[in-house]
Amino acid sequence: MPKTTPRARPSGLPRGFTSTWRRKLFGPLPFRMAPMAAIFLDLYGVLADGTVMDPAYNVRMAEILHRRYGGSLDAWCSLQLESYAWYQGEGAKLDARPGHEREGDAWVEAVQRMFADQVRWMFERANLPMPPDPVRFAEDLEAETVRGIDALYPDAKPAVAALRSAGHRLFLSTNANRSNAESALIGGGVRDLFDGLVMLETGRAKKDRAYYWRRAFEIADAEPADAWAADDVARFLAPAAELGARCVQLIRPGMTRERGPYPVIESLAALPEMLDD
Repeated sequence: MPKTTPRARPSGLPRGFTSTWRRKLFGPLPFRMAPMAAIFLDLYGVLADGTVMDPAYNVRMAEILHRRYGGSLDAWCSLQLESYAWYQGEGAKLDARPGHEREGDAWVEAVQRMFADQVRWMFERANLPMPPDPVRFAEDLEAETVRGIDALYPDAKPAVAALRSAGHRLFLSTNANRSNAESALIGGGVRDLFDGLVMLETGRAKKDRAYYWRRAFEIADAEPADAWAADDVARFLAPAAELGARCVQLIRPGMTRERGPYPVIESLAALPEMLDD
């Protein structure tokens, strides 16, 4: 029945009274709040500066090993640098594997074997006995190392705080393992601003795999259409975009990156404003 008929109004009230009352109590808000999103932020290149982390990482890890095992600090620094170069070379070999070999349990196990092999590589050259659990040793050593380093870009902490204040849910999106990824957030003082971590142990794939992003959306309990992803590497965004997420490529001044078909920003400070539009 139309609301303008007498039966749609309280008895005895003038025509239009009911609709006026409703407008006063339930009328439109003076501003429109943007819908809250699940936001996936990459670690190195978006939140943290690898050019700050890498040298600090090598020195700090060498200092920890020197305290534990003695010897020359300079020798440990040299050995750590050499082992890091070895690690990067082995990592490139893993990345070159066919796509299906870069996802699932096989991928996680391959990366963890590389961690163990790096420990073996170092300890053999230092003439030290191998730790009984080299994977656990590597993870604990890395966590202790990275937690003591703040490598966040200057714009990272204010931008993350702004996104969080706006009500968005934040998730770290990285290829790194927990001992590096979570520790980098702890070192930067922003771990408590993140709702979850999508990393080696939880994403269980390389970021250029749809497998990774499906798990990411499951972890966030979010539909891809309600998600945003920010990364400096376009190929890591491609599967997220194909699944329906909105993607932003962050290319900081001085970075050399292949541009993808996504909006490009030069600072993380620009992301909160994009989400408000």
